[in-house]
Amino acid sequence: MSDAVECLRCHTPMEPGYVLDRRYGGWTEERWNPGEMQPHWWGMIQSKASLPVTTMRCPKCGALESYARPA
Repeated sequence: MSDAVECLRCHTPMEPGYVLDRRYGGWTEERWNPGEMQPHWWGMIQSKASLPVTTMRCPKCGALESYARPA
């Protein structure tokens, strides 16, 4: 992504990355990974710098926002 994207709330430049879904039996975990996705012969590789993704919902309007906060 060549164009800088700015946070809508604090106007800080945002980092590019991607989200991988990992399935474990009956549940799924999403993790944000920095940079571009690296394909591998058996699937996509998760980087060592990956962060868990949490999605928050506004109870009034229903808007969803996803966050990948450091642990």
